Amino acid sequence: MQVLRLRDVIHKTGLGRSSIYKFSGQGLFPRPITLGGMSVGWTTKRIDQWIVERVRERDSVPDNAEHTTLWAVTIGKGNICQTDLQILRIKQVIELTGLARATVYKYIHEREFPLPVSLVGASVGWLRAEIECWLACCAEESSDESLDEPEAQSEAA
Repeated sequence: MQVLRLRDVIHKTGLGRSSIYKFSGQGLFPRPITLGGMSVGWTTKRIDQWIVERVRERDSVPDNAEHTTLWAVTIGKGNICQTDLQILRIKQVIELTGLARATVYKYIHEREFPLPVSLVGASVGWLRAEIECWLACCAEESSDESLDEPEAQSEAA
């Protein structure tokens, strides 16, 4: 069993410290386990399960059904995922993709971008694996287009 400390939970979920404790107290986020004294942590399994539950809610998939998201994240039976689950917030998505905030939401509206996952309250985030898959698809499409260009140039000559 791996135990995550607060900074790791923040990194993995995209939630802030106060949100983690607030929603944990309300039963909307896994409760920490006491490690001794004032030290607490969260098990990786419980945090991953919480993220998987958010993905299942987003995609309207029942519990324990095997599921692959539109962007190649596979969740097996028992909420087991082979991919390291990490939630990115909008600032991190912008940094990773180089897109503007408005462009991200435009692409979501056009169904050309991974859908956000509802976290708690009004907070949303994106699975890093889905964003990376989307970027890989963009790079692949771009390289396919560049391969077609020399043929067009040679035909013109």
